[in-house]
Amino acid sequence: MSSSIFRRFIRIVLIALLIICALFPFLLTHTLNINTSIPTQLDDRLQLQQPKQQSNSYFVSPDISSFIRKLKKDGVAPLPLPRTCSPGKCKPRRYFSTTTTNQPPNPMPIYYLEPNYTMFSDIPSRPWDESTLIKIDLHSNNTASIVQSTIEWRYNQLLESDHTDTLRYLPPQFPQWDRSIHEHIISSSSTILGLPPKCCPSNVVHRFLTKNQSEANVLSDEELADCECRSPRNYPKDGNDRPTTTIITAFYEISSKHPVRMYEKTSGQLLATADPMIIFCEPNSRWVNFFKEQRQHAPTIVVPLSANELRLKKHFPQETFWKDQYNIDPEGPTHHKNVNTMLYVIWDEKLVLLHTAAMLNPFNTTQFAWVDTGYFRNPAPHAYRQSVVRINITKEGVADESTLMFRMIPYNFKEDAVISGNQVLVGGNSFIGTYHGLDNLYSAFYDTFWTMATTGQFVGSDQKVMYRTCHMYPNACHIHHPRKDRQWLKMLGELLPGVEGGEKIGQPLQLHDFSSNENVPIPPLGIVDNATSDITWTGIRGGS
Repeated sequence: MSSSIFRRFIRIVLIALLIICALFPFLLTHTLNINTSIPTQLDDRLQLQQPKQQSNSYFVSPDISSFIRKLKKDGVAPLPLPRTCSPGKCKPRRYFSTTTTNQPPNPMPIYYLEPNYTMFSDIPSRPWDESTLIKIDLHSNNTASIVQSTIEWRYNQLLESDHTDTLRYLPPQFPQWDRSIHEHIISSSSTILGLPPKCCPSNVVHRFLTKNQSEANVLSDEELADCECRSPRNYPKDGNDRPTTTIITAFYEISSKHPVRMYEKTSGQLLATADPMIIFCEPNSRWVNFFKEQRQHAPTIVVPLSANELRLKKHFPQETFWKDQYNIDPEGPTHHKNVNTMLYVIWDEKLVLLHTAAMLNPFNTTQFAWVDTGYFRNPAPHAYRQSVVRINITKEGVADESTLMFRMIPYNFKEDAVISGNQVLVGGNSFIGTYHGLDNLYSAFYDTFWTMATTGQFVGSDQKVMYRTCHMYPNACHIHHPRKDRQWLKMLGELLPGVEGGEKIGQPLQLHDFSSNENVPIPPLGIVDNATSDITWTGIRGGS
């Protein structure tokens, strides 16, 4: 009796073991899928003084790796699927660049759309993190070389990632298809200034500060030779009296709405500020030395970058694409009459330059501001040798995912104006955000730019493209609601310096619901003469 029970027990145990063995592969696969679908946060323990190699122990979804490998092998990006989303809930279309492997010895780069609009959401685009940033020593003789080695290290991290299938960092994103702008920033042709700072006085400035314009009001030779910076910088207190914001600007001498002499005069107001600055300008032009002379007193990188190398000039030819844009410019017969279409390029290129500079973050700041070189039309004594960004915009109520903008024109929603972009709401002369905020705006802006271009809308004004951008992707824009309209200079005049009694950040302007789900083509990685042509629209609307 007992042996019979024992045999029955053994039989039950064996059957149970067989069932477990049969189910084990499925259980294991399920477990692996759960674990690998959640990429871990990379540990970017970057020390400014001694950049350390990041650990390679990170995880990327196998779906991403297999997608990238197949994309490179096939050399053809899949056609985009129609997108449907509720107003204000859409995620920007993000077009990335990769290089095919099926056409040796000259592999061809292509653009592709981020699958499902969320597949890459956990992959960072920058090789640094706010929690690991170290404040730079403004007065050390070694800081300039440390800054150079740090941005070179960050640049190389991006390049290494670009040549793998695991996407440690996001690849170049439309309208960029490589790291050319990054390369110009780290290039030996760029100059790092103001570390340590030199505040050589001049009689012109002395008369200005003492409010005595008499020719007899002069400094002695000894005073003129004293270049040690003693004046307070007024950096934000929560930044440990160190700068918290990098200003990015650019100047190219072309025919524009204002004469060059005006820019030469007014740029001196912005250049006199103490905030770190990155300045893009034409190589071998007089502006290179002009900016070097003006920025000895604060951390600065002057980046010689030819206007012909701007992404929206190389990708969209001036003689075809931008000429057609001039022909449909609503302000062509008035404000923009006979304007050089390079102005369109520079306006729309702002976010490329700003985003790229922030990605390398030479001065380890946590905020990044675009400011037009000629921003200050009038004297700005509050900016002289002082920081013009003395507030933490996140602590003042701007969401980390948003970029702070200044409303200029009264808001009056008209759907046809949103679709066409033929309306201005915010100023394009200055806007500021954390890296996350600018990264979000970059995606939203260039998705909108491409959507408008492919549907025949005017895209030659960044302010007009921004109007539709903020309606389509409202979380990318924190639009400041000022006390008065058309206050074009109050952003740096009152809001960001935190001037007592001046403008203060409040709740963002609430925009009317808007949604547009056009199925647009993927940008061709090459010359785009006409974004509305059948060649561009191949496979989407029956183009052959």
